[in-house]
Amino acid sequence: MAPKRNHRYFSSPVSGTSATSTSPQELPSTTPLTSTAISEWPRESKASSPSPQPQLANPEDPLPIAAFYGPLDAKNPLLASFEKEIRELLGFMKKKQVLATTAEEKHEFHRRCATSLFNIWTKYAPRLPDDYYNEKLLKVGDSLCQMKEYKLALWQCYGRYLQQFCTNFDEDKADARQFKTVFFPKGFGDKTAVLTFHALSAKNICNYQLLCDADVNLQNKESVSQCLSILFSLRLIMEVALPQEHLCWIIFNGTIYIYTICRKLMIVGQSSKFGLLWCLLAKTLKGQRYLCQHLTVSVCTY
Repeated sequence: MAPKRNHRYFSSPVSGTSATSTSPQELPSTTPLTSTAISEWPRESKASSPSPQPQLANPEDPLPIAAFYGPLDAKNPLLASFEKEIRELLGFMKKKQVLATTAEEKHEFHRRCATSLFNIWTKYAPRLPDDYYNEKLLKVGDSLCQMKEYKLALWQCYGRYLQQFCTNFDEDKADARQFKTVFFPKGFGDKTAVLTFHALSAKNICNYQLLCDADVNLQNKESVSQCLSILFSLRLIMEVALPQEHLCWIIFNGTIYIYTICRKLMIVGQSSKFGLLWCLLAKTLKGQRYLCQHLTVSVCTY
């Protein structure tokens, strides 16, 4: 489990420029001596006592957080520097992605991009507000998915967001109550609940896309087993979100994801393995599908 962040956190994109600011060195405060103190001062100390040395700033001292520079808007220099480095990295990736054709070039491209993104998070994360940082993680992850950079999105964005929760949670063996306890300790009214649902769903989609990249026709038993785990994870997300009317989009999107994966499995001859999943999904939706407030979503789902 990742340590709790305290509004400070992470380095630099491809350009290699650094926006790190350093706080000025501070001299120790001194109190003016009174005449009495001067008269009582040992005379021999004037010649023998060395003059006080300035205290150097500790290089490990935390740098100022974003709020130190003023309002958290586009004019904030720290936020502006962070946004600039993110834009430069994503722009570099869009420009250079098509130019990497050989296996060696692709490996070097991905290595460079992963290192740059890791450095950006490492440099700015301790200094950014939690809400801003978490939203940016998911937005960058979505941009990477649009470029089909699923591995980078999974490890450096969605996975990084989910590190704040239990990292060894087994969704295959968990029920809805355990799932809610781990990922939604503050309930579904908390502002971060929507972000968490987003990250959980995106994590499953990235895992599925990476699985297809490694085994296009899903011929390996391990690939089929991983698909089943992804599907049950999506069903668990839907089960938890179902009673919350404002999260109806989770049900709609989750059903589309499940249908897409199952259709792929039917095409490659694995349809017999997923009848149970559809039964569980139908049971999950049964309790709410006739309620008026869920009618539109239910119609779209079916």
